[in-house]
Amino acid sequence: MKYTYFSLCLILLTGFTSCSKDDNNNSETVTKANIIGSVNLFDEGVTQIDNSNMIVSIEGTGFSATTDGSGDFKLTDVPFGTYTLVFEKAGYGTYKKFDIEHKNTGSSTVINNPSLGLMSTTAITNLTINSNSSFPVILTSITNPEASTVNPKYIRYFLSTDASVSDENYENAIETLQANNTPNNFNLSQAAIDALGYASGTRVYAKCYGESFWGNNYADPTLARDVFPNLNPTSAPAASFVVP
Repeated sequence: MKYTYFSLCLILLTGFTSCSKDDNNNSETVTKANIIGSVNLFDEGVTQIDNSNMIVSIEGTGFSATTDGSGDFKLTDVPFGTYTLVFEKAGYGTYKKFDIEHKNTGSSTVINNPSLGLMSTTAITNLTINSNSSFPVILTSITNPEASTVNPKYIRYFLSTDASVSDENYENAIETLQANNTPNNFNLSQAAIDALGYASGTRVYAKCYGESFWGNNYADPTLARDVFPNLNPTSAPAASFVVP
């Protein structure tokens, strides 16, 4: 009887230990999840076009996905961490979203849908600035193709006290403007120039580029400036004025 009782206890103990080990295996810590989102793709204006075939990748890793016809994408089983997402498609330049926090929330990390436009085909063929000593300061640009009310074009000005002003070397980037005529006049009032930080007597240089309605611009913390991926690089020489 003693032998039989001991054997039974040993069998029960072994079974209990085995069950406990299986339970521990089933409660492994979750270390990864999906990153999902969608894009909205446009032409140079406000017309939405094919949302498919944009490649979305995680910078510095091998994770990537391609958008479907609805613009949806899914990066599968990505380890938790903080990432930079890169969006690329021919004709759109490169767009980035920094500091994406991918953490264990019990579900996928969802990316807000960016709206991205095609690279601009609008060239700036001439830029002049009025030379009188009063406000407003008038910046006049000529676009190719010509802008009109039925065929508006989009442009952006960059300002600096440096004569080599450009989309990569600037102090102020003006918001995207819609040009409805050629030539197109853009007026800078005294209040606007004061807000930009330019004092009376300062020489300011301006550069103008063709852009799309959706500029695809983003703040790059490494460069410490905004990046403008879909400007048309064909631009007239910079012009300058002295603040009245």
